[in-house]
This record gives sequence, C-alpha cells and structure tokens, in this order.
Amino acid sequence: MRARQILNQVWQWLGADRRLVEALIVLLIIQAIVLFLPQAPVAISTSPVYARWLAGLRPTLKTWTTPLAMAGLLTLRTSLWMRILLAWLALIVAVRCADLFEHWKESTPSQRRLQVLACVAGVLIIAGWGAQTVWGWKQSDVIVWPATPITIPQRGLTLPARGEVSPNRLIPLLTERYGLYFVPKGSSVGLVVRALDEQGQVLPLSPSSREEPQEELRLALTVEAPEAYFALSQVGYVFRISRLRETAAPLQVQVYRSADGKLLAETAMQDDGALFADNVRLELQRNALPSFEAVYNPGAPLEAVGLLALLVAILGVYHLHRRPSGQPANEAPDDAHTSTD
Repeated sequence: MRARQILNQVWQWLGADRRLVEALIVLLIIQAIVLFLPQAPVAISTSPVYARWLAGLRPTLKTWTTPLAMAGLLTLRTSLWMRILLAWLALIVAVRCADLFEHWKESTPSQRRLQVLACVAGVLIIAGWGAQTVWGWKQSDVIVWPATPITIPQRGLTLPARGEVSPNRLIPLLTERYGLYFVPKGSSVGLVVRALDEQGQVLPLSPSSREEPQEELRLALTVEAPEAYFALSQVGYVFRISRLRETAAPLQVQVYRSADGKLLAETAMQDDGALFADNVRLELQRNALPSFEAVYNPGAPLEAVGLLALLVAILGVYHLHRRPSGQPANEAPDDAHTSTD
C-alpha cells in the first residue's frame, strides 16, 4: 500500500503543469550553454582528437577549461546531463499521454488540445535531440573563399560557391543541405601563393606528394592548422609558412633546400609581399577569410518546433487557469487529472 501511494505521488508530480515550465526552462538553459560555450566536435571516447581540441581551448577559456570539461558542459550532446534531461522529459510526456487517454471524456476541448500539444512538443524535442546525437557532427575551421566551392574533406562534402562573405559575420550561414549550417568563428588567414623565376615565368608548386603541381596555391592558416608546407620540386625547395594565434600577426615564411634541409631564406610578412631565394621569387597575397564551424544537426527543426509548441502549451494552460469563475461550464479551467504542484 505504501509503495502504491509513493507511485501515485510520483505520477501526480510528473503530471503537474509546473513540470512543463521547468522542462522548458532547463531546455532553454541548455540551448544557451550550447550557443555560448564551444562544444566538442567528437565524443570523449576518441581521446586523442578530443584532447587536442580541448588543448586548443585553453588560451581562450584559461582556468575554466578543466572544470567545464569535467562538468560535461563542453560535451552536452553526449553528456550524462543530456541523457537525464531527455529521460525526465520522456517520463513527463508518458504520464501526460496516459492522463490524456484516461480523462479524455471528462476533459474540455481546450484541455485536450493543450494536452495533445504538450505531448507532441515533448516527442518532437526528444526526437530532435536523438537525431542530433546519432547523426549530428561538427567540423571546425571551415574556410569560405569567394567564388570557390566550400569543401569539407573530412566529411566528403562539397558545397556551391558563395559570393563575398564578411569575416565579421555574426549570423549563421545557411546551406542548401538539410540540417547543415555554418556558425561564424571569426576570420582566418588566406594566402594566394605563386613562384616565379628570373624571367617571370610561373613555376608550379606542389601542395603535397599526392597532388599535382599547381601554378597558384590557395592556403588557409587556421587555429587548428597554423602551418602550411609546399614544395618547388623543379629546384628542390620546400617552403614553410606559419602564423601566430592572432589573425593580424605577421607570417613567418621560410625556404629550405629539400636535399639537406638547409635554411636558405626567412622573413616575416605583415601584408602582401615576396620572398627571394636564389633565382626564385615567392609571391604571397594575404586575405582575411571568414572562418566557420560546420554544424550538421538534422534534429534542429524538430527541436525548434517542439520548443515553440511547448511554449504555446504552457501559455495555454496558464490562460485556462486564469479564466474568471463565470466562464462557461464546458470550458472550466479546473484540470481534474493534473495539478500545478
């Protein structure tokens, strides 16, 4: 008998209208945390990648990095906190659905609609977070060159070219692919590089041993990849370009002889410039390019609709309870099967 009373109390607590308000508040807090705190692009189980990503945050978050990581606030998508919240929301939805069927006949049409709306909202939110957890991913340092297709080689994606995109953009960049959008992350250094001989003839540069030489290279120096190497095989030179963390900092350009690794020339470039090594002139054109974090979240539309529906359901319940006592009997605000606890 005692166990049954406890179960009834728990049931009534979960079915109370106040639980909807609490769930909405917690979900909005979670959304704010995800918006303002960087989230790991991989699960913690992939420890080397996660460790490198976390190390890159330390200059920004400083002493807060470890506490936030230990609390799971940098991995909310797969954290225990999110699983507990979704389980709690699922219980609330299950109780409200059961109450809806049990008290369908004695409920008013308004109460039925609001109960159905609250249940649908919970299902949409759970489905949205589930889709994000199972299929969602993030990719940092996606660079957008003007009039050039956007490539994400780690995901095997190539998107249509964009026009001019400001490096100071604050609004997410939507794409043609469902569920994929770009979150602005400031700017990165973009370089257009050419090598010329004494007669001004273009010398082909090799970005890697697996790629064909090109007359002009486009390089992006990001926080995750602050260095770039390429070779001039025709004369046996290897070039190294590196940047500091600050986008406006000078670039360090070095030329090595590939045969023995000897440093032939070195300079620091603040803007466009050239580096001379024997009979070769290396020209660099520097650009500030917008840097984005690619986020694929197929559940985002479901979650957004679910949060909006939950807000409407809460406002509707509040409106019913605020109705004056002289209202029609068939629209009575008293909910026989839910409490406001």
